[in-house]
Formats: sequence, structure tokens, C-alpha cells
Amino acid sequence: MSRPMVAATILVSAVAAVVLLALLGVIDLSRFRSNQPSTAGLIAVPTSAVQIPAHTRIRRDHLWDRANSRISVVYLPPRAVTKEMLLNITQIIGRVLDSEKEPGYVFTDADFLPRGTREGLVAGIPAGKRAIRVSAERVEGLFGLNAGDRFDIVATMPIDAADGGRSLNFSGPYSQEIALETQLSNWEKQATVRVIVQNAVIVEPMVARGVPVTTTSAQAAAARARAVQEAVIAVSPNEVALLTEAMAVDARLSSIPRSGRPEDPVNSRTPDLRPFSPFAAPGGGNRTNAFSTVETIMGPKRAVTAVPRP
Repeated sequence: MSRPMVAATILVSAVAAVVLLALLGVIDLSRFRSNQPSTAGLIAVPTSAVQIPAHTRIRRDHLWDRANSRISVVYLPPRAVTKEMLLNITQIIGRVLDSEKEPGYVFTDADFLPRGTREGLVAGIPAGKRAIRVSAERVEGLFGLNAGDRFDIVATMPIDAADGGRSLNFSGPYSQEIALETQLSNWEKQATVRVIVQNAVIVEPMVARGVPVTTTSAQAAAARARAVQEAVIAVSPNEVALLTEAMAVDARLSSIPRSGRPEDPVNSRTPDLRPFSPFAAPGGGNRTNAFSTVETIMGPKRAVTAVPRP
């Protein structure tokens, strides 16, 4: 046999031997195959490659798959691609996210705030509102509220109408009626309850952060951090001064969460509670100061006489 015939015979024998060994399971030829599935007929939809915080402006790094050195995409059949999905990265890069985005999810217009929104904290403030940072020590009940939740803030200030335990000495023909009304309404122990914030919104939920605290001594100044739990809320412009005033006078502030269901009326208001005066109309009727008072002094004795208003 000539040399070409010998080489061909050896090659054919080697191929036959490999095929026979593969059929018998002695060797595995699957590792020589491509592990990449075929994408023929599928549509590439861009996805997030990393976890993206809320109110972040999308950049190329947020879509870049470092492991595969390419844009992160998911291949979907045409029937699974909806019209809400954004298929071009030019529709994604430069937009500001409305909420946090997990890796591997596609983008839609609902994921973004309106075009022109600045990124960062100010992006989460609804139009027409102002943001203020409050601590858990000042406002109770903010734990458990998430970004976008709505709530009211109630300020409570106790009132000691007895002036240190000295009750008023009623006299006159209406004294018994007013004294009874005072006892029934617990007039000497009341509180002013004012709803100073209506329909506020959580911009950033309650988080803990370190606030630098500097202590001075004769030798040196030492700086340390104090843990503070704070939340960022958005309120109406005319409520900023009321909330700041209530915190300045150490009023007890409590947050009243609103319903998160879509049928909850947005324009509903929480009513205030005004202190009750015993000189209002008796019998719990129209309490609009129906009585006036006259103080009488007879020697060391002083008394308050209630007289009807004309």
C-alpha cells in the first residue's frame, strides 16, 4: 500500500475507535460542544447587571456584565416581549430610577421618574412638597414605613387647666351645672391635639447613621460618632414651619399612617381636637363660649361666676 492509503486507513480507524468509545460511554464528547444555547429567533432585552439604588441615574456601568464582558441582556421569544419593555439602551441610560432595581430585571417606563429629574434625594420629593429630616426621637411611629407611604403627623401638648392643682371656685346660679360639666369632660386634665402635617410622604425610610460628636477637654478634643435613626419625609410648604415649631417646643409628635389601598381618598383630612372650656354651652350642645365669667372678690374669698352671654 502507498503511504497516502496507509495514512487514510489509520485516520479512519482512529475515528471509528473514538466513535465506538463514545458510544460505549468510555469518553465524553459533550465538552467539545458549545455550551451557549442558540439565540436564533430570540430578542435581546437589556437588563440590570447590578443592584441599582432608587433615585439613581442609569449609567453604562449599571448595564455592563463584567463576567461576560458585554451588556447584560436576556433573550426572550417575540411573544414574551411586551410593548412596555425598553429594548434599546439609549432609552435607559440617563434616566433616573423611581425605586430600587434588582439585577437581572428588564426596564420599563414605569421604572423611571419623568425626564429631567435630578438624581439623588431630591428625586424622591413629590412636586410641590418640601423635605425635612426627622429622627425617631422626635417623631414616633415612623418604623416600618417604606418609601412612598403616606401618613399624618399629630402634635400633642398637655394642658393643666387647674393651674398647679388649684381648681376654679364656681359660684352663681350656673355653678353646679358648670362644675358637673367640668367633671364630665375632665376639664382640668386636657391636651391640645393638632394635626400639623396632612398627607406626608416617606422619601427615605428610617435608617441609622453616625453623627459626629466632639468633646473638648483640657488636654485634647476627641471626636466620636453617635448613632441616630432618621427618616426623610416630604410635607407641604405651609407645614414646614408648623412641624419645626412643634419639635422646638418638645411637643409629642406621632405619625398616623394612611391606607395604601388605591381607593383611599387622597384629599381626606384628619380633624384636630381643641380643648374644651367649661364655660361653653351646657349639655354638650353647641360649645361656642355661650357663657362669660365674672370674678368676685369678698375679702380673702375669690369666686368665678358664670353668666350667659347676651
